Order: sequence, then structure tokens, then C-alpha cells
Amino acid sequence: MYAAAGIHPDDVGTLDEEKLQRLRDLCREEKTVAVGEIGLDYYWDKEPREIQKKWFREQLALAREQQLPVSIHSRDAAQDTFEILKSDHAGGAGGVLHCFSSSPQLAEEYVKMGYYIGIGGTVTFKNARVPKEVAARVPLERILIETDCPYLAPTPHRGKRNSSLNLPLVIQEIARIKGLTPDDVETATYENACRLFCIDPM
Repeated sequence: MYAAAGIHPDDVGTLDEEKLQRLRDLCREEKTVAVGEIGLDYYWDKEPREIQKKWFREQLALAREQQLPVSIHSRDAAQDTFEILKSDHAGGAGGVLHCFSSSPQLAEEYVKMGYYIGIGGTVTFKNARVPKEVAARVPLERILIETDCPYLAPTPHRGKRNSSLNLPLVIQEIARIKGLTPDDVETATYENACRLFCIDPM
């Protein structure tokens, strides 16, 4: 088991320098492999947007300082997320756009910047045109699979509690879209995760 340490944008209003130092200490733990889930959430807007941006930048700086990749949360904030990552995370250790929900074109821009694209249960939804197009256009070596547990369970479990037991359904759909075998997708995405998070493959 490995950890990512970070403050979600919905909770950054409680952040201060003392808590940031605690986060820095957590990032130095042996099995902490990323800073996250960090970013911007304009859907819930629980914290003022300028506060979200401030602490997003602070946590990106922490990731650079600790030489750790990032796990990025971006909801209804695609442009601001992209601009901040482009200006504040250049030369960092990369990262993943968690539960990516923006356009295929933006996914391709992130891939050019060295990021991975996180794909979960939404890719299996019948009318999910954009996630399917993202899966088709992003190179397999830049895809990670994920659950967003307990949310976004894939078809046929949509609306139920999600878990890693459902990952084979995500793998099967990506394989179908790309004309590959599930084994191809499973092997590649496992290797991608190990590479991004600097974990020795088992």
C-alpha cells in the first residue's frame, strides 16, 4: 500500500503554514509516492477560487521541492487548472489528471506536458462520448486506470459503491476502444503506474 498526501480543494480553507509543514513531513514518509489529490473545484465552490488557486500553487511547489508527482483534481475548472500547471509545475515530476473529464484536445496537451490521464468507470457509460474519445486518442503509455471509490462505478454497477474489484470492467472497455486485449491494457497501465510513482514492479 502506498499513499498520496495532499489537501483537496474543497478543504483548503483550513490550510495554513503549520499544516503545510505537516504535509511536507508526510511527503517525506517512505511510502508516500505523490502529492494529491490537489487542484481546483468550481463545481462545489466550497472555498473561494482565489484561495483554491493559492493553495494549489503552494502544493505544486511542495511537490517540486519533494520531487514527487501530483494527482490533480479539476472539476469545472479546466482552463485555470491547465494554466496553473503550465506555469507552476513545469519541470516537476509529472503527475496524473485524476478522473479526467475535459476534452480529448486538452488531454493531448497534458500528455505533451508529460502528464498521465486517469480513466475510470465513466468510460463504460453508454452515452459517455467524451471519455471514450479520450481513451481512444491518449496513447496507452499515458493512461492510468482508477476507481474514484466509492464513486463512478462502471456499467453494470453504475450507481452502486465502486471498488477496485470493478477495474477489469474499465480495462475491458479501454481494450475494446483501442482494439487491444485486456491483458495488453492491464500490463501497460500497471507499468505506467509503477513508472509514475517510482514503485518497483512486483
